[in-house]
Amino acid sequence: MIIGIIGLGTVGFGTVDILTKEKERLEKEIGEDVIVKYGCALENPGLPEGIIYTDDFKEVLNDPEVDVVVELIGGLTFAKTIILSALESGKHVVTANKALIAHHGQELFEAARKNNVNIFYEASVGGGIPVVVPAKESLIANNIKKIEGILNGTTNFILSLMETDNLDFSEALRIAKNLGYVEADESLDLDGYDAAHKIAILAMNAFHIFFDFDLINTTGIRSVTKVDMDFAKKLGYRIKLIAQAKKLEDSIGIDVSPTLVPMTDIVGNVMDAYNVVEITNDYVENVLFYGKGAGRYVTASAVVADIMKTHNKELWTHDYTYTDKITPIDVSKYYIHTSEPIEIDYEESYTDKGEYIYITNEISIHDVEDAIKGKDYALFKVRD
Repeated sequence: MIIGIIGLGTVGFGTVDILTKEKERLEKEIGEDVIVKYGCALENPGLPEGIIYTDDFKEVLNDPEVDVVVELIGGLTFAKTIILSALESGKHVVTANKALIAHHGQELFEAARKNNVNIFYEASVGGGIPVVVPAKESLIANNIKKIEGILNGTTNFILSLMETDNLDFSEALRIAKNLGYVEADESLDLDGYDAAHKIAILAMNAFHIFFDFDLINTTGIRSVTKVDMDFAKKLGYRIKLIAQAKKLEDSIGIDVSPTLVPMTDIVGNVMDAYNVVEITNDYVENVLFYGKGAGRYVTASAVVADIMKTHNKELWTHDYTYTDKITPIDVSKYYIHTSEPIEIDYEESYTDKGEYIYITNEISIHDVEDAIKGKDYALFKVRD
């Protein structure tokens, strides 16, 4: 197995490090040599002896000895060119590029099938948590009904800080930035797009569909206040950024939104920069995947697993159908906070110094909108 790694940032160099340190053990596992021939980046980060440094990705793609191209530069344009070129050259591809898979997965998988090679992307969802492969392979006997979880460690870290350290959103965000948790484009984390990319990938495989990523209803955590976190806590909930996808009557519901999760729930107790994915099935019922969602070696672990997977030579199929029937999940329980009482079908309520808090029964968002029309309010979903 001859490998070319394009992108030597945090995850890329971590991948090189693991492949170097664990070379003998990995070779024993798969029964063939594991050789990193190229490391490609704009600058040489100090590659181990024996690995060729290049700043020209074409050198990697044009080398007939290279079996596996690892794309770790990210983005939607240059990375797409690299991956398509690699696939068209008959090379397997491993990537952690969640945005690219979410937006252009259909095109990439069709190119892989056409050229009789694989593209693996475990590291694109949940960092080092093995969830893509188990959901696609180990749960094959099941019809997946719903996927739900915390898919962005940065927002979970911020929300955890707000609760445990009694901070407001801006203070918690500043700490997260100082620790390097926040993407250069902070909207990917704070506005929910990173989590949306990941739930899109999981939904694609769970329901065997391709769809336009822009159909996903996405709301981030900027509207979450310490006040509402405190009210939620008094009622036995924590606010988490929850991504979910499930089968509805005539569509697939997918959305990302701040959600009150019961403190008695496992998901409600996932704190700091950890991720959790819960998959509801018809035969094995609920399966949970939990672990760190980001980090040099955490994500590199998943990349290396995918590289080893190319040894099997069995092609992953993505013979899915395209659908435009992607809708928000509008029927839910809701948390409503207003400064005056409202008429709503509620399960429980709480009043404190002129503030009115409701946890509704499961109702349509349209009923909620009618009740809060013309009023100041905070509104979040509630996990049942």
